[in-house]
Amino acid sequence: MISLEKALKVIENIGAADLPAERIHLKDALSRVLAEDVYADCDFPSFDKSAMDGYAIRREDINKILKIIEFIPAGKKPVKSIEPGTCSKIMTGAMLPEGADVVVMKEDVIVTGESISIRNADTKDNILKQGEDLKAGSLLLNKGTVLNPIHIGLLASVGATEPKVYKPPVITVFSTGDELVSPEERPVPPKIRNSNSAQLIALSKLAGCRTFDSGQVGDDSQLIFKTIQNALADSDIILLTGGASVGDLDYTGEAFEKLKSKIHFTRLAIQPGKPVLFATVANKYLFGLSGNPVSSFVQFHLLVKPLINKLSGLSSESKVLRLPISIDLKRRKSERTLFIPVRINDAMEAEPLEYHGSAHLNAYQKAEAMACFPMGIKDLKQGTLVDVRPV
Repeated sequence: MISLEKALKVIENIGAADLPAERIHLKDALSRVLAEDVYADCDFPSFDKSAMDGYAIRREDINKILKIIEFIPAGKKPVKSIEPGTCSKIMTGAMLPEGADVVVMKEDVIVTGESISIRNADTKDNILKQGEDLKAGSLLLNKGTVLNPIHIGLLASVGATEPKVYKPPVITVFSTGDELVSPEERPVPPKIRNSNSAQLIALSKLAGCRTFDSGQVGDDSQLIFKTIQNALADSDIILLTGGASVGDLDYTGEAFEKLKSKIHFTRLAIQPGKPVLFATVANKYLFGLSGNPVSSFVQFHLLVKPLINKLSGLSSESKVLRLPISIDLKRRKSERTLFIPVRINDAMEAEPLEYHGSAHLNAYQKAEAMACFPMGIKDLKQGTLVDVRPV
């Protein structure tokens, strides 16, 4: 049984490389990971522009009555320069006319016919200068950026309509066990519905992966082996649940060995989620996760997500917060690191939720994170800082 830290080191050091990159249309790039740095192809703004609806003037004329000589909407190049005693009406985002160095807000102007007078001589310039946000050739977005809507807008603004992004990892999921029926069926005791596959597929999609669902497979060693073997052709990662322990019907390890894979670890010092197999074959990654839905959920966040990040060109490290626990906690045994569902309250404390163990999936319905009860510690006092991982 190895520690979580050692397991993560194994995943970090197995030599996984970024997946191949591809160019895709900007409209399809949301949540994808940039595979190259992107640079500005022009200044931002690309010209001096008005930050307000108002009047473009020379500051030295601010106490004079000024004649309006032109109306400048956004998108129209000014025709006339601002000379002494003149001004131009200008809209937000419009190009500043030559000679002007101030835009007076329309609220600070009194209009009389074709002239104006200004009642606030202390006005700001209200001008966005060319290149004040970004100069042409400057780095706009870094390689490894997960593209959000703001990034999409920035890419559009520099004409990067076909960004180079990493191909998403492909994950195949299936569950093992004769006790399982599909979610569409109403189970007759002692059968249970297969919730693991749906949950893991959803987690994989949320992590940016393409997914395949191989359904469920009974406790048949040859069938489990064949299902994994078939999935290897089209997948980067294979997740199967159940059969990862040492029972008479636990065939995952046997199937991994038959594939001539390298098994890196088989048990992890965490609770829930102790039985977990991680193996590699060529450039493919195999996880035998627990059949308990909370355990496989925890294992995905702790182990599978870092591997997905690594393959996707991201840091393999998961986001970890240090927050105080909101109440005293006790436990009888401490040989494993315990993860419990919590919400983050208004005092920025990790507040434990009611939790009955690895089969209690409903406990995570309102969970915002899982808090770590460190190995070797039986008592946590209120206010003690703990590691908290968002889920």
